[in-house]
Amino acid sequence: MEAQLTSPPGEGEELNSTIEVVAVVLEDNTKKNMFLQNVGIKTARPRSTLQKVQAQLKVEKLANVEFHAKVHDLEDKPKKTEQARLRDKEEMKKQQNEYEARLEWRFRQHLPADDLKLRG
Repeated sequence: MEAQLTSPPGEGEELNSTIEVVAVVLEDNTKKNMFLQNVGIKTARPRSTLQKVQAQLKVEKLANVEFHAKVHDLEDKPKKTEQARLRDKEEMKKQQNEYEARLEWRFRQHLPADDLKLRG
C-alpha cells in the first residue's frame, strides 16, 4: 500500500489518493468489499472488471510490440530495395563491360591488319 502511495503516477494518470489506494488494496485482497460498502464508498470496479482491464492491457501491449515490429520492417524495406538496386546496377555494368570486351575481340578478329593499326 505504501509503495502505491509513494510511486509516481504513470503518464496521463493522476496521483492516487489514500482512499483510492486503500480501496484498490482491499478490493484485491478481500473476497467481499463489505468494509467499503459499510463506510459508504462504492467500489470503482469489481474484481472481474480489473482482470478484464489487465488482460486487455496485456493484449494491447502485445499488439503494440507487433505494430512496432511492422513499422521497423517497413522502415527497412526502402533501404533493402536500394541496396538490391545498387547490386543489380553493378552486376549489369559488369556484364556490359564483358559483352563490350567480347564484341571488341570479335570485331578485331574480323578486321584486316591495316585497320587494326589505325584503330589501336
